[in-house]
Amino acid sequence: MVLVGTGLQRMSRVVHIAACHLCSESWNVVLIFCRRVWKSDLIRMNILSLKRVLLLILPSILSVSSIVACAGVPNIGDEVPAWRFLQGTDGLLHSRKDLDDSKILVVAFLCNKCPCVRGYESRFKRLVNEFGPRGVTFVGINSTVGPLENMNEMRRRAASGRYNFHYLFDTSQQVGRGFGATATPHVFVLDQNRRIAYSGAFDDNRSESLVKHNFVVNAVNDLLAERPVAVSRTRQFGCAISYR
Repeated sequence: MVLVGTGLQRMSRVVHIAACHLCSESWNVVLIFCRRVWKSDLIRMNILSLKRVLLLILPSILSVSSIVACAGVPNIGDEVPAWRFLQGTDGLLHSRKDLDDSKILVVAFLCNKCPCVRGYESRFKRLVNEFGPRGVTFVGINSTVGPLENMNEMRRRAASGRYNFHYLFDTSQQVGRGFGATATPHVFVLDQNRRIAYSGAFDDNRSESLVKHNFVVNAVNDLLAERPVAVSRTRQFGCAISYR
């Protein structure tokens, strides 16, 4: 029997990376890579080895259950469903209608476990401080499932991160599915008519010192200046949202 542990580990890793991006390009890369591994390594394996393959990559495949949300991803210019009565970490129930006076809504899908979300917390708060007085409201929504995704952990996360924005729990996951959110953080900018003006990453680098393009900030500035949003869609990155 030929041992192919290295190849299998590479396959599992690529599948997992694709889960975090959840886009058609990533999955094309996965398929191409798996075909190559199959031709070079797996073709020489017997049934027992094939079982090993399945056991190794199955957790990663299951972790991309959020792929089901991609089927109905809304387009730029579409209106997304309004959320109603989502519980916030402040103990109150929140609806989008409560924010009718806001000129622009920035909706970010977050979770408690993702290190990428934590890396962006200071940027989220800075946006609130800079644009809040200009009629821009930032809202965080947790639509994912997992051991750490509950209201108690959300309250701890909001307190330790000193959130200056509402952090809401989408227990039914209907809001996340309605937006087509796939990763944390996945950020949407909604115009005054509550249509999607921007969807994707907050900026172009997880390391703040290396950021060259501030996608969300630029989109907000374009809307406030009543200009067309120059860059309306980018590829979100982070941790995959787990849907039931």
